[in-house]
Amino acid sequence: MYRYIIKRLFLLIPVIIGVSFVVFFIMDIAPGDPAYMIASEEASIEEIEQIRHDLGLDRNLFLRYTSYLGGLLKGDLGVSYISKRDVFKTYMTRFPATLKLAFFSMIIAMIISIPLGIMSAVNHNTWKDSSSMVVALLGLSMPNFWLGLLLIIVFSLKLGLLPSGGDTSFFSIILPAITLGTGYTAHMTRTARSAMLDVIRQDYLRTARAKGVSEKKVVNKHALKNALIPIITVFGIQFSKVLGGAVLTETIFAWPGIGRLIVDSINQRDIPMVTGSIIMTTIFASVVIMMVDIVYAFVDPRIKAQYIKGGLK
Repeated sequence: MYRYIIKRLFLLIPVIIGVSFVVFFIMDIAPGDPAYMIASEEASIEEIEQIRHDLGLDRNLFLRYTSYLGGLLKGDLGVSYISKRDVFKTYMTRFPATLKLAFFSMIIAMIISIPLGIMSAVNHNTWKDSSSMVVALLGLSMPNFWLGLLLIIVFSLKLGLLPSGGDTSFFSIILPAITLGTGYTAHMTRTARSAMLDVIRQDYLRTARAKGVSEKKVVNKHALKNALIPIITVFGIQFSKVLGGAVLTETIFAWPGIGRLIVDSINQRDIPMVTGSIIMTTIFASVVIMMVDIVYAFVDPRIKAQYIKGGLK
């Protein structure tokens, strides 16, 4: 297990280098000049050129990236062009808000999708099956920006029950979490349904029923436990996506997360902030996927045996 974790961590190094180069290259060819963003409207050409020189923008892309990579290998993500603040510290001040949004939105998605998936599988090809799929698809068919605005109008403007934006209290998370969580409900419901359909037809469940085990216990204890692998996989993938920043949701609710930070930095051509934020997001997303793989070992003893024998290399 430890060997597997160490190997996965080392594999992050080429991923980080590749991601950083791609982002650095794209930001370089994007229209606009960071020096103009920083300079005042009355700045002269000489002053703008001086800013470009101070930032190192007058050097070619390869030299700038090599310099950035040298600092990156030392753990230095650079300093923002705009705020002059350390990129890592700025990112970490925004990350808790995104982590909280990701956690609560996925909790909402699981609360809705897993019961729907189980009910759909147990009542396969019945009206309950069709109804649960319709409910799940409603979450997929409603765009986040539309649902978010609708929730703000109803619960904030009309009823005055919940905050319309920002992260000022515990209740601030409710509307953005619902908006984001419902979007993942359909995929997770279909995954839970498919996994349960594969499991409930197995012979060992027929044996359990023949021994007099109640249907509720057969489904909730035996079937669900063995159907968790694909459900955990989808959960991990969706969770890592949310960590990348739910741009629309964070923008609608003025949520101070990573998504808004990256979008604002792109608009300002803040290359160190954009590159550093995406690198950190890549690291966290990779760690989440690795943790999902480790959770497999606790859910399925066969996978744990593969870890121990070194089968996953």
